[in-house]
Amino acid sequence: MLEHYKGEEVFVKKILDYKQQALFQQRMILTPFYNPHEQDIVRSVIGHELKVYSYGGFINSENNRMIICPDFYDIEDGDFDVTLTMIDYHEQYGKLRHQDVLGALMHQGIKREFIGDIYIDDKIYFACTSSTFPYLRDNMSQIKRSKVHLSLCDKPIEITHDYHIQTFIVSSFRLDKIIATMFRISRTKAVEAIHSGNVKVDYKIVEEVSFLCHNGNVISLRHHGRVKLVDEQKETRSNNHVITGYFYK
Repeated sequence: MLEHYKGEEVFVKKILDYKQQALFQQRMILTPFYNPHEQDIVRSVIGHELKVYSYGGFINSENNRMIICPDFYDIEDGDFDVTLTMIDYHEQYGKLRHQDVLGALMHQGIKREFIGDIYIDDKIYFACTSSTFPYLRDNMSQIKRSKVHLSLCDKPIEITHDYHIQTFIVSSFRLDKIIATMFRISRTKAVEAIHSGNVKVDYKIVEEVSFLCHNGNVISLRHHGRVKLVDEQKETRSNNHVITGYFYK
């Protein structure tokens, strides 16, 4: 099986171990938060021998905790031990962004796998493991220059994405060209970012500059954000491709 998951061997071995525990000990396994790519691997590895459930605290959450268990378990949202947290702050020092919140959480020494989605609407919300919340509530009092207060959110929050849309002309769908064009950096910097592991396609690190992107790929560049690529199926007179980038705000 491992030969089908090149570069993911350590993660797959962990999921195989979870599978053995759930099968032979007839127990429920609760995972950390996994991104959509990792969730797909879990479902593929587990197959149909066990049940797999996921929950991330939000409606339409991307990062979810997962439960792997025999089918006689009756799973409820509370079994995932996910706490939806709200951040209150005053905007006199400017609005906080996703990267500001994530940076502050990481500064507290919290592993990324204990934090789910971060969503900014009229307020800031994030999901975390229930055991992590008390520590963050008691210790995270400031993000950048803004004083913050963390509290439990007891209402359902639906994630809806707002996009900034741009159209581009590209000569090919090679990852280095897509990164350079859409994020407006030099080709050299795009290649460096890819080789450094700072580029993900559909939540998976890709280090091949010649990797071919496809319609619907979500591409992220560290410190620059992420964008959904849409192939408009059009070509210019010089046979270049017309694409649209839906940049996540």
